[in-house]
Amino acid sequence: MYAADADAVLETLAAVSGEPVGVRFSMPQERLELGAVGDVLVVAGDEEALAPYRDTSATLVVDGLDECLARLRKAGARIVQDVQDVPTGRNLTAVLPGGAQIEYVEWDDAQWDRVGGRPE
Repeated sequence: MYAADADAVLETLAAVSGEPVGVRFSMPQERLELGAVGDVLVVAGDEEALAPYRDTSATLVVDGLDECLARLRKAGARIVQDVQDVPTGRNLTAVLPGGAQIEYVEWDDAQWDRVGGRPE
């Protein structure tokens, strides 16, 4: 979800859900603050900073970004942002046939440690 104030949204989501803020980091070059409560990722910044990201309707964590990229290409997806390093690992953004824009993220070991480890 997109917001102007990460602190306010994350605090409220945590209070309502009963779950803690599981991850929190900045992307200063993009002027963004990010955080997650449960499965909800909050991307916060001013309207100008958020504009390039607003078309993305979901962020999915995947086990293998390279395999994901190959499957996306085979399915006819348009790659909007190719694989790049991000504070949590690597990501890419694609528009699926039908128009949904999705960000796919492969977390690095440090990110998995921050959220309590990989699921079994």
